[in-house]
Amino acid sequence: MTKSPRGRDGRRNHLRLVDSTPDPTQAPTAGVDVDTTPSVAVLETLLETLTLDLAAAPRSLHPVIAEASVARSAAMLADQLWPAGRPDEIGEVERFFWADAARVLGERRDPESFQLLTSLARTVGPAGRLPLQRAHLSRLRTEDEVQDWVTRIAGFRLTSAIVSEDITGDGLSVVLDYDDEQHPHTVVVFIDNNIGAIVKDVFVGPPVDRVLDAYQRGGRVTIRTVRPATAAGIILQALGETNDYDDPPVTEDFEFFSALLVNRLTQLPERPIRPPIRPLLSPRQRDQLVDEFLQSPFASGLPDDAADIVRLWIDHAVDHTVGGPLRVSAVLVELFLAYWLPRKVLADSTYFAAVPTVVKAWLTHAGDRTQLAMDVVEEAVDAVDVWTPALEASAIIDPVGERVFLDDTTSDLEDAYRALSGLGSPPQPDLQGLDKSQAATLSVLAPHAWLMAGETLGTAYAPDAFDIAERLVREAPDLLAKARLSTWPRAIVWLLAHRHCLVGPGETLTPYSLAADLSSSPATLRKTAKLLTDTLILPR
Repeated sequence: MTKSPRGRDGRRNHLRLVDSTPDPTQAPTAGVDVDTTPSVAVLETLLETLTLDLAAAPRSLHPVIAEASVARSAAMLADQLWPAGRPDEIGEVERFFWADAARVLGERRDPESFQLLTSLARTVGPAGRLPLQRAHLSRLRTEDEVQDWVTRIAGFRLTSAIVSEDITGDGLSVVLDYDDEQHPHTVVVFIDNNIGAIVKDVFVGPPVDRVLDAYQRGGRVTIRTVRPATAAGIILQALGETNDYDDPPVTEDFEFFSALLVNRLTQLPERPIRPPIRPLLSPRQRDQLVDEFLQSPFASGLPDDAADIVRLWIDHAVDHTVGGPLRVSAVLVELFLAYWLPRKVLADSTYFAAVPTVVKAWLTHAGDRTQLAMDVVEEAVDAVDVWTPALEASAIIDPVGERVFLDDTTSDLEDAYRALSGLGSPPQPDLQGLDKSQAATLSVLAPHAWLMAGETLGTAYAPDAFDIAERLVREAPDLLAKARLSTWPRAIVWLLAHRHCLVGPGETLTPYSLAADLSSSPATLRKTAKLLTDTLILPR
């Protein structure tokens, strides 16, 4: 499955149909009547958006693209135009808007406005459905010629669903089959298990037989047929996980097709079936997995830190991804070695040198337990060598004796902070006049902010980060409860980067690259940094 070329306006066309090409005869057209009602400006935007989206799509997919375009626009209107207030207030404004929109579109006579009216009448919720449907029926009686594809908008019926799951457990695709003689297609929903089982991508695919053929030729997946209600439950739960993110890492196609997806799922005749609750793995069960590994032949000759490293792998797999601790995946190796472990654990090169050997042994053990194909296990094992340099780069110079969690709030944590070449040891925070809790917090927060600023921005910025952390604990201790302790050092670095104009056009850092370096999201960092500038007298 591939993307078809861009539309005439230069935007992506959101399609992934094999051999799809836009219709060269379809071009954006205007030709709308003049009106002075408040709805007109919004309707003109909706009409322009719909026209451009259709121009970028092959004619065979126009019914689907029209439905998706208008569903997205209606969802955006719901977010932006309906006021925050009591439900009856929201409904009143919404009903007024759609009634006026129905009147305006009902009075027009151009084909483009009829396409928009048809799409709205079949996708808008109960508050606007009746006046829009009446206007649509009225125009339908007087239209000279209605293109066949317009009659098919939002008229598709879900006939079957399949779930295709990667054997590494990295994610699964739910394929919804809409079997129609004229416009057969699928809606494919990709759920990423490595990011908390969120919906990361939604796109229109070819008919289901071609999708199945592509999966079978590609291999490395298991395919099963499920009831449409079961598929809907899987997708809606994953969409809930996506909505929990301030700035979810989703694709452009997700933004375009997610409203269509929700509309179709909520109109199913069957109630969605909620997936089973994922079982929790208790600390005792995690320790038991470690013991079983240590007693296996795969653990022979491993370093003394093997039990600790395997337990960290299990904690990461269970608490930060979906699929269980025995999952063998090259992507999971990357996440663990290059991102999670260096941010979670402070250790010297002796400890980190043991990690690759232990992880390779664990992956081989897990592959044996799950009877996974050897080529998949070998791919994950090879990934350990690829990402080991990223782990080694985070090792501190001076030995600390054992690994220390960076998020722990222990009063002697500053002794563990040594560091990168040229950065030296952090200053000792002044704990005079602080109670025991504040002293413990400052002992963690200030050295951590100092280290993170020096590592991310450069040694010159470490002292400022230390000072801001100290002021935060002394001047605004109540503010600390509004975010996780580990978020504050990241927010301080974010604040310093923007204060010194290190982020933006022409600079090496962008908001997204800086957020990735800090293992957080731009929205979270922006919000937490604003708490700092609003509470402390700091330059913005």
